[in-house]
Amino acid sequence: MVTDIPDPAVLPVGPEAAAILRLCRGNALSVAEIAAELDLPLGVVRVLLGDLLDAEQIRVSRPVPPALLPHEHILQEVIHGLRAL
Repeated sequence: MVTDIPDPAVLPVGPEAAAILRLCRGNALSVAEIAAELDLPLGVVRVLLGDLLDAEQIRVSRPVPPALLPHEHILQEVIHGLRAL
């Protein structure tokens, strides 16, 4: 996940990297979400994110480990409860 994005207006980056920074401002997004939103190949986005990370313009965090996520049966109960409303 990409988080803590600085203001892209003050960064010396190309248009694609600036678009990534604008998109991620205030949002934690996955690499796949960024690629889909900007209609860029996943590999290109990975390279751009690597460059931004090397320049300390972004911070990358790991997703929540599956062991810390709620169990599927709990999510099913929530869905059933919402449908019942």
